[in-house]
Parts: sequence; C-alpha cells; structure tokens
Amino acid sequence: MNKAKLIFSLLFFVSLFSYGQRMNKVDASVTKLISDGWHKFSLQDVKYDVKVMNHAFVKGNIYWPDGATYSGSLGRNGMRGKGTYTWANGARYEGAMKNNMRHGKGTMYLKDGTRFTCKWKENRKNGKGTLYDANEQILKTGVWKEGVLLENK
Repeated sequence: MNKAKLIFSLLFFVSLFSYGQRMNKVDASVTKLISDGWHKFSLQDVKYDVKVMNHAFVKGNIYWPDGATYSGSLGRNGMRGKGTYTWANGARYEGAMKNNMRHGKGTMYLKDGTRFTCKWKENRKNGKGTLYDANEQILKTGVWKEGVLLENK
C-alpha cells in the first residue's frame, strides 16, 4: 500500500471513531399510549412520523434536534430491522439495526465518499469488512471483533 493510501486509511479510521459512532435512541415507551395507524408527533424535541401497530412502532421517520435522522423499520425497542441513520455531519449508516444500534450487515458512508461495509454487533465492527475510497478502490479488507482489527488481508 502506498504512503497516500496508508495515510488516507488512518484518517478514515480516526474519523470513523471520532464521529458517527454515537446514535440517538428511539423512545418506544410512548407507543403504549398510541392507537394503531400513522402518527406525527413530537416528544422531547424529537419529531416522529411513524406507523404504530399493536402498541409498537413498525416503521417510519424520526428527526432529532441535533440534526440526526432515521428512516426505516422499527420495533418495540426502537430502531430494528433495516434502516438508514444519518448524522448531522453527513455521515450515514445503511443496514441492519437492533435495539437502536448497528447490528448485522451494513455500510457506513462518510461525507467524502469513502465507505466501510461489514457486519456489526452492538455498534461495533464484528466480522469481515472492506474499506473503499470515493473512487470505489479497495483500501483495506480485514476481520474485526468487537471493533478491533484482528486480521488484515
């Protein structure tokens, strides 16, 4: 790997850990009070446009006051299933969610066009993953466990 790609990779991983990791949570407790159907409401400055069924969120869009958004599947404990979480800085995650966390296969996109595709477990990289630059060139492939790179390929 040439020096520019190495520096780029290091900057990417620093940026990936310095922002885009913290995700807001969905307060699903309010569903106990809402009837089935589509609802638009605000709760503690968070805006909800969601479908409720059997006292649980099913899907929808959520907008937090910090500029973050979520669009996708929901469950009794918040973000669950497939969805897109976008941070105010332009970074976004598209993929599987569980209990308001990245969990399963997904891709993290940064504003500069780089992306990281891998499996996630409780918001941490866990399994095979590949880092691509903005031109779709592979910069790094490896295996992670609990967010730590174990094997670099």
